[in-house]
Amino acid sequence: MTDLPSPAATEAPNRSLASLVGRLATLIDRALSPGDVATLRRLSFDDPGCAAFWRLVGAELEPQGALPAGGVARDHAERRWAAILGCLAMLRGLHGSATSFGVALARSDLSETRFLRLLHAHDDALLDEVRTIAHFLGQKGVHADLTDLAHLVLSDGRSDAERVRRRIARSFYAVHATS
Repeated sequence: MTDLPSPAATEAPNRSLASLVGRLATLIDRALSPGDVATLRRLSFDDPGCAAFWRLVGAELEPQGALPAGGVARDHAERRWAAILGCLAMLRGLHGSATSFGVALARSDLSETRFLRLLHAHDDALLDEVRTIAHFLGQKGVHADLTDLAHLVLSDGRSDAERVRRRIARSFYAVHATS
């Protein structure tokens, strides 16, 4: 007998994360001023001290229970969400559910070396890598479902991290297998 969660148990958090990422992307795309978007693009995950970040925390992340109540866990989660929001701002207008994150990376001609660096990164190195990848995708103008980017960042260090990384790898390499 395995201790793996049931498919229903893993799909519900993914759906709610997809919904949250979609709402955040829509707010960044349509509701924030160009100045706020620019501030989020430059946002440091070490010091997310901009009003646009805190407004999104209060309007979206808090009500959805995406952040722990306080302490070190809260600080850690805020750093991760700062990285995610920065990536969403860099990829303004490019979030869409039609193309998975791994497929988008492969179609953008991301090098395998860079891709593997992303998959093997943890902690601050991961936050730096996703920022680099977001900049790369933004420069290429590649649309992607950014839920997996968020899931990658949020799952780092948790028991589901390897499953997230494998899912992204499968979709990336599926494109290369058919090329």
